[in-house]
Amino acid sequence: MKLNKLKSLSLLGLILLAMSAVAVVNAKEQSMDEMWGNEPIASTEVSEKLQWFVDDNYSMFIHWGLYSSMEGVWKGKTHYGIGEWIMHMAKIPVDEYKAHAKNFNPDKFDATAIVKLAKDAGMRCIVITAKHHEGFAMFDSKASDFTITKATPFGRDPMKELAEACKKEGIRLGFYYSQNQDWTEPNGGNYKGTRPEGYKPEDFEIYFNEKVVPQVTELLTNYGDIGVVWFDTPGNMDKKYSAALVDLVNKYQPDCLINSRIGNGFGDYSSLGDMHIPLTQNAGPWETVDTTNDSWAYAWYDEHWKSAKKIASNVVEVVARGGTYMLNVGPRGDGSIPQDAVDNLTDAGTWIKANAEAIYGADASPFSGFSWGDCTVKGNNLYLHVFDWPKSGKLIIPNLKHKVKSASLLCCGVNIDVLQSEKGIELLCPSLNSKNMIPVIKLELSGKPEAVSSALFVDGQYPTKLEAVFSKVEGCAHKVVKWMEKFGEWKHSDNVGDWKKSTDLAKWQVNILEAGKYNVKVVYGCYPSSDSSEWIIKSNDDSISFVALDSGMRKFKKGEPRFRARYMTVELGVLSFDKTGVQLVTVGPRGAPQGDGFLIERIIIEPYE
Repeated sequence: MKLNKLKSLSLLGLILLAMSAVAVVNAKEQSMDEMWGNEPIASTEVSEKLQWFVDDNYSMFIHWGLYSSMEGVWKGKTHYGIGEWIMHMAKIPVDEYKAHAKNFNPDKFDATAIVKLAKDAGMRCIVITAKHHEGFAMFDSKASDFTITKATPFGRDPMKELAEACKKEGIRLGFYYSQNQDWTEPNGGNYKGTRPEGYKPEDFEIYFNEKVVPQVTELLTNYGDIGVVWFDTPGNMDKKYSAALVDLVNKYQPDCLINSRIGNGFGDYSSLGDMHIPLTQNAGPWETVDTTNDSWAYAWYDEHWKSAKKIASNVVEVVARGGTYMLNVGPRGDGSIPQDAVDNLTDAGTWIKANAEAIYGADASPFSGFSWGDCTVKGNNLYLHVFDWPKSGKLIIPNLKHKVKSASLLCCGVNIDVLQSEKGIELLCPSLNSKNMIPVIKLELSGKPEAVSSALFVDGQYPTKLEAVFSKVEGCAHKVVKWMEKFGEWKHSDNVGDWKKSTDLAKWQVNILEAGKYNVKVVYGCYPSSDSSEWIIKSNDDSISFVALDSGMRKFKKGEPRFRARYMTVELGVLSFDKTGVQLVTVGPRGAPQGDGFLIERIIIEPYE
């Protein structure tokens, strides 16, 4: 997607002024996932300039701004939620918020240390918030006085220092820029003060021409080569503004990438919703953004740090679905990064670099995932990332099309014996040191890794998760539930719902490798309207019934398309599979459905012991 490049900034302004003005929808009128912009990008092809993004797979996100100096507290009161939204949460008046800049003096900011951390973590790009929704520029800008160089005692330009450190170490640099929302700019989107007398929604164009265009131009021209401009929350911003920003980036940095949150179907790749690690592959190049704890910006109370193994497994799961993982750190107000984040990122990076062959430039798995871990692909090699090493010493791959020429541990090259049985490929795994965080088995195949069948397999050794997203539905429907938890972290859940008739079914194809009895659990969410409704799960040979109870699912705000979701995991009993081979597992109402509020997230089939 390329637009005709504009010849000059003044020409850009004339074109925008000539276009019809369209009101910018106030963020309060939209849910957050609507504000993210959900239009698909125009092209799903991997262009030449996208190749580094697809190959590198792993980047650092940094949320750091004036909000960081508050650390979740305003006037002695803690505001729990998204750290960078404290102005919104605490309802801080614009003048007071801007005046707080005099207290922002991040004297422990060290660009060299941050770049070293990114390298140690195995990350190959850094994207930092140059201007978030608060409107505060973390760089030296001539277009505003509300900047770190003019409004704070710090006085330095940290973006300049970071650009120099990135260039020295060969790390790509990208800038986050909030193009629509600007809470301290009278004509900006979702301004938190009183609009000027005579204000009209189309005055957004004044803000866009006098602040957005000049500041984005500064970021593109004053800091060397930029890998990506990461826009955010376009909301209902008119298409002409997104197009103008694309033109601007292409004019000054034609090799620079733009994410899909520029809005209106523009962008070089898709950015999923925050913290969304999908279970299925997405069309075209895509990324998901996540954070090392729960909040994006630093908040004193958020100690929910992802472990090194969790970080590494998230990287694997994203790459295995064909995506790129960008993981956030939130520096404190003094510019330092919390030690827990440093330690866990570094430990995960040690593992990533030791297994780089199976991460960087790797392709998506041909499988839907395994109970014991996940897979990545490169050429004719299949890499098995084993999160849960088999106690039996045996790992089974039933649906592999090509023959295994060799099998070995990637970390040390130790060969693994391979047996071909009626169940499929059986790997005889050695005992391992418990310090081996995620062992990786490299299988060299006779052809490119392919799955013979999409059936989920039940091997009698590991639990098998029948995720809702992998089901085929008759009458009912797949539903996605999104909600926000305690400190602003986003949750995503794929479900089956909208049950209407007694004949409605969700069906999973399973390959039973070991016949016998299995424990069955169900993970569901139930609204009051479906409390005490009856349901039945069937295999070819057996069935098990259960009654759904109100789990606490609630719409938490009238008119909002999001939920405060509460799921229950319930042990149902024993289900028998008398024969091996591929068959169906189904779930549906036992009789006419009661109410309209029952959601199944997954069924879990566990070995019976």
